[in-house]
Amino acid sequence: MRGAAGVSIVDPDEIVLSRIVFQVPLETGHTLVRRQFPLAPAYATTFNSCQGLTLDTVGVDLTRCVFSHGQLYTALSRIRHRKDARVRLPFGRELTKNVTYNEILI
Repeated sequence: MRGAAGVSIVDPDEIVLSRIVFQVPLETGHTLVRRQFPLAPAYATTFNSCQGLTLDTVGVDLTRCVFSHGQLYTALSRIRHRKDARVRLPFGRELTKNVTYNEILI
């Protein structure tokens, strides 16, 4: 979304969405004007409830660390290609920890 028309980052915790104006000339000589926010329909799910699903795209918000063994793997393994994943990390960070507990592995 960063860099998209009508979207600007004020600071790491605030995103400003401006309405985009669309103009379509009609055959009658009039112009249809439409103003809308640059949003696309989406839905959310939890790490656990997406187990077993195959998704077209995945967006994972990691501004808070995952809190259970294997959650990051579960979320990122729901897609066919890694290019279809978007990960949000805390501002200024490029890495996150994948929490694993070796003592619970068999």
